[in-house]
Amino acid sequence: MKFILPTVAIFCTTLATLVMIVFNVAGAANASAEQIRSMKLWTGGLTLLAVVGIVVGIFMMRAGQPGWAAGAAFVPTVVMVIIFLVAIFQ
Repeated sequence: MKFILPTVAIFCTTLATLVMIVFNVAGAANASAEQIRSMKLWTGGLTLLAVVGIVVGIFMMRAGQPGWAAGAAFVPTVVMVIIFLVAIFQ
């Protein structure tokens, strides 16, 4: 029962990562070579951030610290939402 919140945080981070990947792929349709390279780097960086957050969350769950696990797993989602809002309103 105590692992529901970290599991939901991991799920949210996974979905946010997929949304950002689709957002980057959709933006690359009519982009130049330099813009496509930049989008690939952003996609790789955000995916790496999500994987690190999820792995740390899983390790914290295994250590018996569900609060810290939920925080570690949810931080990438917050970062991606901020990046998404900046990209939209620019």
